[in-house]
Amino acid sequence: MRDHIFDALTPNATSERNLREILRGGYCTRWHANADMAHIRETLAEHHARVAQIILALHPSPSAALLDAALHHDAGEPRVGDVPWPAKRDNPALAQAIDEVERAARERLGIHINLSTIDKAYLKLSDRLAGYMHVQHTAPHLLAQRDWLEDRLAIELQAAQLGVAPAVSRLIEGAS
Repeated sequence: MRDHIFDALTPNATSERNLREILRGGYCTRWHANADMAHIRETLAEHHARVAQIILALHPSPSAALLDAALHHDAGEPRVGDVPWPAKRDNPALAQAIDEVERAARERLGIHINLSTIDKAYLKLSDRLAGYMHVQHTAPHLLAQRDWLEDRLAIELQAAQLGVAPAVSRLIEGAS
């Protein structure tokens, strides 16, 4: 029998959540294929929590579906690994294939993400910002590299489009 909180979070789900496997997958380590970051530990669960915290701070009224997506958006990664952003950026066909495998893996876990366009934008911003903030905290010297400079510009553009640029700038700059 489904727990009522999962029913509220996944009203269109057709399969039971495999909570045991979701929790196990949370121990998987991110950044393992990034030579500059592989030695710095961040689990999938830690990343998911940061994304949810950022959404709660930035979104004026986040839906249960958006928070659920924040807590599970990379739950398919244990199936394929954390493929580095530059590899996906430089090979759209690879990115599409990985996205499909991860989506299928999430669905096997009972996770079905179906967001509005605006919520997808908040999830993408929060995901990127969580990664950026992790690097800022653990390896700030890397932020001077071209890829990270470009990522910061993309984050700032997304934040401006969503009307949350001042809050994002304060977070990145360390102002409260």
